[in-house]
Amino acid sequence: MSNKSAALSEPLTIAEWWKNRRGESVRLVLNNFQGRNIFDLRTWYTADSQLKPGKGFAVEVRHLPRLAAEIAKAEAKARELGLIDDGAADE
Repeated sequence: MSNKSAALSEPLTIAEWWKNRRGESVRLVLNNFQGRNIFDLRTWYTADSQLKPGKGFAVEVRHLPRLAAEIAKAEAKARELGLIDDGAADE
């Protein structure tokens, strides 16, 4: 397996959904920052009728497998505790 990874030429939005009724959304994007491929999870807010980036979290894509596994654990625990149910993703 090669250590050289492909570089993204432009941002690729994987998912986006509305966070609330104030015009804030959550966006998951694969991107390239300073020569490194990153996964960017960020809130976006509406200002002047446009979405603008807000607070977020970015990590190199090589960390995605572990991040996905840990998020799956958090989801399972939240379901176990009754914090979310099967219909929660549709809201």
